[in-house]
Amino acid sequence: MAIPRLYYVTTGLDPETAFATWSAVLSPLFEPRPWTRSKKLPAGSANGAILGDMIIAKVAFGPQAFVRDAERIAGTPDHILLHLYVSGGFNGMISGEQASIGPGRVAVIDLAHEVRTRAYASNTLSLIVPRAMLGGILPGTLKPRLDPLRNDLLAAHMRSLQERSTQISEEEVAGKVSETADFLKRLLIQPDFPSRNARDADDDLMSLAEAAIRDNLAIGKLSPDFLAEKLRVSRASLYRVFAPHGGIMRYVQERRLVAVRAALSDPLETRKLSRIAADLGFNSEAHFSRAFRQRFGVTASEYRKVQMDASAQTQLTSPEVVNRWWVEVAATARQAS
Repeated sequence: MAIPRLYYVTTGLDPETAFATWSAVLSPLFEPRPWTRSKKLPAGSANGAILGDMIIAKVAFGPQAFVRDAERIAGTPDHILLHLYVSGGFNGMISGEQASIGPGRVAVIDLAHEVRTRAYASNTLSLIVPRAMLGGILPGTLKPRLDPLRNDLLAAHMRSLQERSTQISEEEVAGKVSETADFLKRLLIQPDFPSRNARDADDDLMSLAEAAIRDNLAIGKLSPDFLAEKLRVSRASLYRVFAPHGGIMRYVQERRLVAVRAALSDPLETRKLSRIAADLGFNSEAHFSRAFRQRFGVTASEYRKVQMDASAQTQLTSPEVVNRWWVEVAATARQAS
């Protein structure tokens, strides 16, 4: 059985239809409203996956206001929304406080509180997690912003989870959800986070290194020296955490190939294959072609054709799919309590 996918795209629809589709998708969470002088109807697109009791999705939208009132709070389950702004941002009230969130920052949105924000055109990642899964987080105890270290670790984890969600198998879902829940409990609850144990510190260093690699894949000579300077750690520390992964440069090569595959799996990706490979650090098209085929068993062109054919047959996901998820997760939470 395939993992449930979320695919909501309003690009190309007439404004009224786009707004109606977008509003239906967001209805358990927010009411989208226009806020610019043009009063243009708001719209957006989302592409993601339902991983058990969690949702991870890439979300892009134009300028608009988001409102979560008492009626929505009463009518939907109790969740935490972690919203990473890759670009764009917003100003407004979340988690009971005024906040301003910009690129690279994760907004921690406690959905037990009302939300009133004005957002700019943004590209984001959204991770929705039931409060019951995180244990010990009481309404009113979360701040809307994290300190820089926690923010960067959470951003790295969310980006990794989204990238891997395109290929994750049903058998892997439970483990990935448990791993993410444990990470979030440590990140959001543990008061002495900087004093974490050696294993957790190595895991965190690996996450930050992976994020640094992902952000700098276009650098053809991405090296251990570059990463050590970027992360302000010794080369010995890097070699230690990368040893189980076959070494730093082997890991860099793997991340390049996985990033290309993720791009080719994205129905919203429009770059030519050669451009994607170049943007992700492959200086030789011939080298890229050989490496991709050796790693995945097909050529990149063949893989993209399969993905494009599948996308062409993909229908927009009914808003009922995500609405049903809210109901099912709520029922599970009640049984657990």
